[in-house]
Amino acid sequence: MSRRLLQPGTFYERGGSGSWLRSFPTSSCCNRRGAGSAASRCTSTQGRLPELVERAVIHILTEDGVEGIELLSSDGTSIVHCLTTQHSDPCRNLSKVASYLLLLVAVTDADLFSKATRTKADERDLKNSVFDFIIIGGGTAGCLLANRLSAVSDWKVLLQLSYTYILDIDIDHSRPSIHIAPEYCSGLHSSPLFQVLLLEAGIDENIDYDIPGVPTKEYRPVVWNYKTERNGYSCLSRPGGSCEVKTGKVLGGSSVTNDMKYTRGSKADYDGWHSTGELGSLEWKFDAVLEHFKSFEDNGDYDVLMNSHYHSRGGEMRVQRFKHMDRYMEVFTAGFTEMGLRSLDINTNVQEAVVNNQFTISNNTRLSTNSAFLKPVRHRKNLHVITGAYVSKIVIDKQEKNVDGVMYELEKGKERPAYAKREIILTTGAINNVRLLQLSGIGPKADLKKHNIAQVADLPVGLNYQDQVSIGGLAFVLNDVPVVTEAEVIHDFKTWFQSRNGPLASRGIGQISAFIQLYENFNAPDVELALEGNFIRSDKFMLTNVSVLAAEEVNMPLPYYNLVNINPVLLRPKSRGKVMLNKRNPKYGRPIVQANFLKETEDLDTLVDSIDIALQLLDTKEFKKADIKFAPLDLFPCDRLSNRDQWNCIARHYTKAMSNPVGTCRMGGNRTNSVVDYQLRVHGIEGLRIVDASVMPTHARSGIFVPTMMIAEKGAKMIIKDWKESNGHYYNRR
Repeated sequence: MSRRLLQPGTFYERGGSGSWLRSFPTSSCCNRRGAGSAASRCTSTQGRLPELVERAVIHILTEDGVEGIELLSSDGTSIVHCLTTQHSDPCRNLSKVASYLLLLVAVTDADLFSKATRTKADERDLKNSVFDFIIIGGGTAGCLLANRLSAVSDWKVLLQLSYTYILDIDIDHSRPSIHIAPEYCSGLHSSPLFQVLLLEAGIDENIDYDIPGVPTKEYRPVVWNYKTERNGYSCLSRPGGSCEVKTGKVLGGSSVTNDMKYTRGSKADYDGWHSTGELGSLEWKFDAVLEHFKSFEDNGDYDVLMNSHYHSRGGEMRVQRFKHMDRYMEVFTAGFTEMGLRSLDINTNVQEAVVNNQFTISNNTRLSTNSAFLKPVRHRKNLHVITGAYVSKIVIDKQEKNVDGVMYELEKGKERPAYAKREIILTTGAINNVRLLQLSGIGPKADLKKHNIAQVADLPVGLNYQDQVSIGGLAFVLNDVPVVTEAEVIHDFKTWFQSRNGPLASRGIGQISAFIQLYENFNAPDVELALEGNFIRSDKFMLTNVSVLAAEEVNMPLPYYNLVNINPVLLRPKSRGKVMLNKRNPKYGRPIVQANFLKETEDLDTLVDSIDIALQLLDTKEFKKADIKFAPLDLFPCDRLSNRDQWNCIARHYTKAMSNPVGTCRMGGNRTNSVVDYQLRVHGIEGLRIVDASVMPTHARSGIFVPTMMIAEKGAKMIIKDWKESNGHYYNRR
C-alpha cells in the first residue's frame, strides 16, 4: 500500500467529508511554511529577541551571624524574607530547606512575569503545518529522537512548546542570582525538503530539578499522576486501595524526575525478547542492542571504561559515579560484601553485586535527555520545539490504513491539525500511548465500543501492562549521626549553586544498591535492594515501643539522613495488568490502570524472600560495629501477625509502585498478541511507529530510563535507514 505524500506548496486540510489538498503560492512561503524550492530561499522576517524584561534575585543573607534567604522582585521589593531563627507561618512552612529554595524558583517562574512577556505557541500560526515526521511526546525517548532526526541535513524537525523560560545562575560575591527570561521563538523558518514536528504536553525543564540531592518525584507540575484500580492483591491500605504511578510531564520526561541511575538491565532480558522463528527479533538480543547503549554513552569513570566491550566515551549522555561518599555508604557496602556480594559494574555480564551506582550527571548536575540531547541542538533551523501541546487524536485514513496527521490542543477544547508526510512517532509512554491509540480507533473492539469509537485496527493495545513494585521499606536506625542544622543545609545549597560541590552533589545512601539472585532460573538478579535515606527528628524518635512511622519525618535533602530504608524491588514481575480509557472522560480523564500488582503469588514470594536477605545485614561485623538497629514496622492490620505472614501482609497492604510501566504496546511478529513489529511499526497502519518502553515485551531488570534511551537510539536508526536510498539520498515518498 503506497503512502500518500504532499507535493511542495500543498498541505492537507480536514473537513466533515474527509480530506483534500489545497495549494498556496510559493511567494508567501515564509508565512505559510512552504516546502518547495522557493521556500528554501526564504528567510525569517521576525525581529530580534527582546531584552530581558524581568529579573528575580535569591539572596543568601547574613544578619548578625544568622543565615537566611530573601527573594527580591525585579524592582527590588522583598517578596520573602526568612531567617533560620524565625518561626512565623510562612517561614515555618518553608523551613524544610529542600522545598524552600525550590519553591522560590517556582514562585519566580510562575508569578514574576506578566502575561504580555510570555510567548505562547498558539500565537505562532502552526495551522495546517506539514512535516515529514511528527514526534508525539518530548520525554526520555522523544528528546533523543528529535536530536537524531534533526541531525539529518535534509530534514526539518518541529518539537512543540507553548512557552519556555531560560534560567541562568550568576554568582556575584557569593550571592546566587537567578535570572529568568522568556525564550522567544521567531516562528517557523523556511525549510529544506524534509520537516519533523515533536509535540510535548508538559512544560520545559528548569533548574528546580538539577540538584542531585533534592528529590523531585513529587513535583506535581511535571508529572502525570495515575492511580491504579482497587484490587484484592496489592495497595490494600493505600488511600482508596490504590497505588500511584507517576511519569514525567516535562521536556525530558521521567529523566527529569527519576533517580538518575544508569542501569541497563540483564543480558537475559534482551535475549528473552527474541522469539524463535519471528523475523526481526534477533535484532533485539543483547549482543545486537549493546552498540545502541554505547552510542549515547560518555562514561567518566576510568575503571569502568577499562571494559570497552560494554562501555564507551563520546556520546551525549555523561555517566559517572558521584564523588561524594559518606561513612554509612561504606558501612552498607562492606556489610553486603561480607554477605558474599562482589562490588562491581552492574552493566556487564555479571549482575549479582553490591553497586556504587553510576548516574547520568554532568558537573554534579542532573543530565536529563532534554539537557543531553535537545538543549544542545535547539539552534538547529530544522528543529522546533513546542510544549503545552496536548495531542487528542491521530488522524488515520480508514480506507488506506495510513496516518495523515494529528489533532492537538494548546488550549483545552481548541483543536488544531498538523500533518505528517512520512511518519508519526508515538513516545508518550505505556499509559498515555494507550489513551491516544484507543481514541484514534486502535485497540480491542470491546474496549472501543464502550466509548462509541470506530475501530480502525484490532490490536491488543493496553494489555500486558507491567510495573516493578516494592515493599515500603525496612528501616535501619543509625547511631552517632551528626545533627544537621538548617543553617548548614542552606550553606550546602549555597555551595552547590556556587561550585556544584558539597553534600547536595550526591544522592546520599541512595547511591548504593544490592542486586540479588534468589533463584537459579537465569543468570540474572531477581530483586534490587534499593537504599534510601530518611531524616527523623531525634527529639521525637524512640526505638523502643514506638513505630518509626509514628515519628516525625522531616522533608530533607537526600544526603541528610539518620535512618536508612532498604526497599526490595521486584525487578521482573510476572503479574500482568491492563490500561483502558477513562470511563467518564476518555479524552481528558486519567486512563484506567488495572495494574494487578502481586496477582501472581510468585511475585509476592520473591519480595518476601528478599527480606530475609536484607535482614542478614544485622549479623555482619560491620553492622554490629556501627551499632545499626532494625526498627520493626508496626503497620495495621499486619501488626498482629508475625514472621512471614506479617511480611506477606505488609507487601499486599503497603505496596509501592516504582513508576516504571512497560508493555502495553508490546512488539512481536504476531499481531494477535503484539501492537508493533520488530521495526516498531504499528501492525496494519502505515506510517505509525511507537518508540518507547511501551513496546517492551517483558520488563528489563532495571529502571526503564536507560533501556528507553536504547530503544530510541535504535528506533532512530531504523527510521533513518528506512528512508535512505542505496545511493545515500532520501526517498521523497514510499
